[in-house]
Amino acid sequence: MSEPEQDQSGAARAVGSHLLVRAGDYICALPLKSVRRVMRSLSVHPLPGGTPELKGLAEFAGEPLPILDLARLVGAPPGASPPFPVTIVAWAGPPESRETVGLAAEAALEVVEVPPSSVVVGDGGFVVGEASVGMTVVRVLNLEALGR
Repeated sequence: MSEPEQDQSGAARAVGSHLLVRAGDYICALPLKSVRRVMRSLSVHPLPGGTPELKGLAEFAGEPLPILDLARLVGAPPGASPPFPVTIVAWAGPPESRETVGLAAEAALEVVEVPPSSVVVGDGGFVVGEASVGMTVVRVLNLEALGR
């Protein structure tokens, strides 16, 4: 994946290969360079007093893995109950201090290229903006901003 480009306002634009996932009623584009694995939904053990975005902990490769609810992170309205939910194991946070997290989502859809010209800049943080991919509007995410 190429490095983020800058538009005239100086906001970073995510370009390159992305994994499209369904999170609630939204389709989100995760940078492929941050995705480690896509698997069936892991068994999650809730943590008392956790935030609504933190579903709990699961075991991955013999280690505890925090599982975040991607739909809540992006503010998506609830979608239909998924027949085969997934956990996306990904790197989150800046490269010098990144951590492995699990993102709970309804489905992993496909890998696509997100053209820089199609990104409409959003908050410039976790949700970089929106882009048209085919006939679908997707939320382009920056997983490096998730750990900040």
